[in-house]
Amino acid sequence: MFGRTLTLYFGLHFAKLVLAIFIASLLLIAAITYVEFANRAFIGDARFNAQLTAMVLLRVPSVVEDALPFIVLYGSIAAFVVANRRLETVVARAAGVSALQFLLPACVVGLLVGVIGTTVYNPIVARSQALSNSLAAQVFYEAGNKPVAETSPGAIWLRQTHQGLQSIIGSTDSFDGGLGLTGVTIYIFDDAGRFVERVDSPRGHYTPGEWRFEKATITASNRPPRAAETYLLPTDMLEDEVKRAFLRVDSVSFWTLGELAAKARRAGLPSRRFELEYNQLLSRPILLLAMVLIAATVSLRFSRSNSVGGMIIAGVSVGFMLYVLLKIAWDLGSGGIVPPPFAAWLPAVIATLVGLTVLLHLEDG
Repeated sequence: MFGRTLTLYFGLHFAKLVLAIFIASLLLIAAITYVEFANRAFIGDARFNAQLTAMVLLRVPSVVEDALPFIVLYGSIAAFVVANRRLETVVARAAGVSALQFLLPACVVGLLVGVIGTTVYNPIVARSQALSNSLAAQVFYEAGNKPVAETSPGAIWLRQTHQGLQSIIGSTDSFDGGLGLTGVTIYIFDDAGRFVERVDSPRGHYTPGEWRFEKATITASNRPPRAAETYLLPTDMLEDEVKRAFLRVDSVSFWTLGELAAKARRAGLPSRRFELEYNQLLSRPILLLAMVLIAATVSLRFSRSNSVGGMIIAGVSVGFMLYVLLKIAWDLGSGGIVPPPFAAWLPAVIATLVGLTVLLHLEDG
């Protein structure tokens, strides 16, 4: 059995390397995000530079949260390789310590990272993401950037009817809890379903009874496009309906996702997005535990043997396959093909079983 001192030693060693990978990923993602946003907005003065910097600092935690499983995976691989090179794994195995005992501190740290990431880090990310969306709407609006909703893979579309006119509203992003939209494209039809006009606007906002879109470009059949400083679109939608339709789930805290999903179900509105995100956050500790188990396969081989490189490549390959599995499960869940809890928990359960299977096979073999 591990003593308390040895358990704390291996646990801290593992946590330090995961934290190092986390900080490195944070800096790298910040640099990439800044370049991406700088290409979308003209940086002509210090004010824009300051706004973009603030927007990047607010947006980066959300991107890092998405990469958290892979940060834990690569941090675990690094921790186990270092332990091998110091012969710590060899000494522990020679002393009669099993692989599961050796991995227990790392597994506990992985679970704790998942719990903290869901209950503490996620609410911080949700708040920073909401602030970043509001700032992005202002920066790109002032810069004259006009993204088109239909070209964005993350666009959200909504159909509404008011006094015989039907309209389809698409938005690349939202802010202000879903009441503000950016990158807006609107198609308007009459009561017979005939096309009336198309409206493009960089930014719009909902007020009770109407949508207000700024700097709009209106295009209709047999007429040249015309510009309008403000375009008003009447609506019968209520504020709660608009929020549930356009609210970004990544700007909602874990502690309120369950309540939003329940309200949407009671109102007869789609709740899949909220249920899927909520269950994905619940399953995160198990997913991070699976990352530790998969990375542990490199800890059962002496670091100077020829198989270590192959084991590390195998761990990275499993991480890539897990990413594909997560994306497929998310698409299936968000599309309503499978229940959201099933789509959220399946990748974590499969990854855990794969890690345990490989680990036990190597231990017995």
